[in-house]
Amino acid sequence: MSYPMLSTLFNIGKTGIRRAIATARKELSINFTPKYLGFQHIFRQDIKDNHTRPLAKELFGNEIENPVILVADGTYIYIQKSNNFKFQRRSYSLHKNRPLVKPMIIVSTTGYIVSVLGPYHADYKNNDANIIKHNFKLNMEQMTDWITEGDILIVDRGFRDAVDFLEEMGVHSKMHSFLKKGQKQHTVKRYKLLLVIKLS
Repeated sequence: MSYPMLSTLFNIGKTGIRRAIATARKELSINFTPKYLGFQHIFRQDIKDNHTRPLAKELFGNEIENPVILVADGTYIYIQKSNNFKFQRRSYSLHKNRPLVKPMIIVSTTGYIVSVLGPYHADYKNNDANIIKHNFKLNMEQMTDWITEGDILIVDRGFRDAVDFLEEMGVHSKMHSFLKKGQKQHTVKRYKLLLVIKLS
C-alpha cells in the first residue's frame, strides 16, 4: 500500500507513516531476521536431523558422509516501475515483461527456508547460475563455512553454467534432465530425481 493510502487509513501524516515503517523495518532487521533466516541461524546437524526428507536421504544421502542436502532456486518479487531510469532498466524482466527483483532462495528438502540471498536485478547478468556463483565468491553469510565439501545442492536447468564451479567448491549439484529427442519417458533414476525436486 502507498504511504498516502496508509496515511488515510490510520489518520496519520505521511511523515509519521514513513517513520513507523522505518522503525519496524529496523527492528525486524535487528531482532527478528537473524534468528529465523540466514545460514548462521540454524546448525547443519539440525537440517540433517529435522529438515531432510527420507526420500532425499535415500536418493542422495550417504550414511558415511551424511551430507547436508539443500535446494536452491531463484524466484521473483514483482515491483512497481521505478522513477530511476537506471534501476528501471535493470529491474525490467524481458522474460516476465514487467519490473521485478530476484532473490535466491535456499531451502531444505522439507521446504524449511535456510536463507534468502539478494535481491538481484532482473537483467540478463543475473541468471540463477551467475547469482549462485556471486554468492559463493563473496561468501555471503559465511555460506562457504556452513556448506562444506561433499554437501549436495539440488538445482534446476538455470544453474547449468554453475555446475563446474560448484564441483570446484566441493559441492555436488543434482539437476534433472529433459527428455532427449525420440525418448518417450525418463529412466527410473531420472524419475526419482524429478520426484524429489517436485516434492521440494
